[in-house]
Amino acid sequence: MVAHINGELVVWEESRLSFERLQQRLPRRGSAAVAAAAQWPAHFVLFDVLCLDGTDTTAWSYRRRRSALEVLCTDLQLQAPWRLTPSTTDPGTAFEWLDWTAAGLEGLCFTRLTEPYRPTGRTWRKYRVREAHDAIVGAVTGPIGAPQSLLLGRYDTTG
Repeated sequence: MVAHINGELVVWEESRLSFERLQQRLPRRGSAAVAAAAQWPAHFVLFDVLCLDGTDTTAWSYRRRRSALEVLCTDLQLQAPWRLTPSTTDPGTAFEWLDWTAAGLEGLCFTRLTEPYRPTGRTWRKYRVREAHDAIVGAVTGPIGAPQSLLLGRYDTTG
């Protein structure tokens, strides 16, 4: 079986995704690359299938492509370092996944189940998790025109 897949390399460090560790692995060669791979193993997260046994699947709906990708992963009995990205149509489950920001997840991607694959990504949207905190600038230190520091105060549960 021959497949062209779309996905992303990720590196885990202490139960969270580490883009920094992935970047640190890229320029290494030879024994340094082997050592970095042992220290920070990469995993490939599969998102989509673009071609399957010579058949272009990009015109297929996402629902059909996802089903084909799931069958591919099952048939090949893929295990780590391969990982099929989770998928759901349940809003409650998607909402729970937003709590994964502590693991380095920056948001959720979503598309219509009826959409074909478009390489520009215009059919995919990303909901980014943003955390906001109110703070008060208490002081600015350092001379004007030089690097400066801010002293910030933040409200806690008691105000």
